[in-house]
Amino acid sequence: MFIFEIYKNANPDHIALVGNRTLTYGEMDQQISRYRNVLYKKGIRQGDRVAIYSGNCIQFVLAYMAIVSLGAIVVPVNFSLVEREVDYIVKDAGISLLLTDRPMKAVCPVMGLDKLDDLSRFGKAGEAPAFPEGITEDDVCSLVYTSGTTGSPKGAMLSHKNIVRNIQQFNDVVQFNDRDICLCVLPMFHCYGWTVSAMAPLYVGASVVVLNSKNPKEMIHTIEKYKITVAAMVPPMYHLLVRRGDTSAMDSVRMFISGGAPIPQPVSQGFYEKYGHPVLEGYGLTEASPVVSVMHPDQPPKYLTVGPAISDVEVKVCTKSGGPYKPGEVGELMVRGDNVMKGYWHKEEETAKVITPDGWLHTGDLVYMDKDGYIYIVDRIKDLIIVNGENIYPGEVEDCLYEIPEISECAVVGHSDPLRGQAVWAYIVMKDGCPFDEDSIRHYLLKNLAAYKVPRRFIPMDELPKNSTGKILKRALRK
Repeated sequence: MFIFEIYKNANPDHIALVGNRTLTYGEMDQQISRYRNVLYKKGIRQGDRVAIYSGNCIQFVLAYMAIVSLGAIVVPVNFSLVEREVDYIVKDAGISLLLTDRPMKAVCPVMGLDKLDDLSRFGKAGEAPAFPEGITEDDVCSLVYTSGTTGSPKGAMLSHKNIVRNIQQFNDVVQFNDRDICLCVLPMFHCYGWTVSAMAPLYVGASVVVLNSKNPKEMIHTIEKYKITVAAMVPPMYHLLVRRGDTSAMDSVRMFISGGAPIPQPVSQGFYEKYGHPVLEGYGLTEASPVVSVMHPDQPPKYLTVGPAISDVEVKVCTKSGGPYKPGEVGELMVRGDNVMKGYWHKEEETAKVITPDGWLHTGDLVYMDKDGYIYIVDRIKDLIIVNGENIYPGEVEDCLYEIPEISECAVVGHSDPLRGQAVWAYIVMKDGCPFDEDSIRHYLLKNLAAYKVPRRFIPMDELPKNSTGKILKRALRK
């Protein structure tokens, strides 16, 4: 199956997309045909790369499907990037056309997404030819650029099979149905938002409510107004709902999903106690299309784990010992399956570093597994802090900090130290009305952690830097 075919079995009269307008599946199919006609008249052909630089909107879905149905390759671009960063991706990917929802300049032709609806500008666009023969499910349909935490961003080459199989694998666990009304508040340019909040619902004929806002009041209002049944969000959003949400507003929701970053136990536990629903935490990465694991909705709450691997995805933990794995040992998580990318665009050496000859993907994440195969994220390998030869996992220190009721958010990073190699620093946001008391925080940590793990410095912050998906930007704190 190709990605643009995933909704073909849906009831054409059923609501597909709700946002700045409402489209049934039949109307969505007609609009995609119109979009592909316009794009074809604009010169888009098989193998061309077309970027979408936009916030969440219905046009994003229509344009994406139209692009790939022409045999072209779609490049979703993080809409929080500035023009210089966008130009890097445009040049690296060789973009033929950039579609956007805002006025901007780029080093390639630019077209407003709204212009795709203005058929009068193109006269009789004519019918674009059918999907090119010779393209297979293994061919690349999307380049998704990584955030570039080290070096320049890299374009992960995702094939039709990568994305479609990941949608199917994910749905085998969570089991969306055509009666679901799913909230798409996560950015569509991100693999998590695209696969979990947009594509998986369309695959089963469900309705997708598209929201281009992270305002808590607007999010809660949308859940109430449309009787949302499935909500996929990131930890900061759950944090806000624990603090501010109205329990009655969530009555319609049957399933809450979290990803993008580990969710602190006090947040997931507080959410369960307040709303009576466990948060189904999952794990993934762009290079895996992205879902690797997720908690099963029928399982009782189990904190700090991102669940077992989804169906037909293999995982293993590589430890320093190299021997048979013993539950509880920490090592790098490796992933293999149809969801693993084909490689990085025009970067064979970088690809060889992360994908082994037999298909295993190095995730760069330190984890351990229990006897039942549940995965527990310890930290990113690059976030590991080494003080006087001792390994310190920032996540362990952060978990302890989150046990302090007055702390709202925190992040622990390593800074260079001429004497110890590295020193542990903690950046802390206090809850409204709670004073920052370094002595009290330090005293609590000394009672609950080995002394060498306790941060040398505690820095109060009004807020922590985050990317557009809500993930805390530790590299910004290191700078």
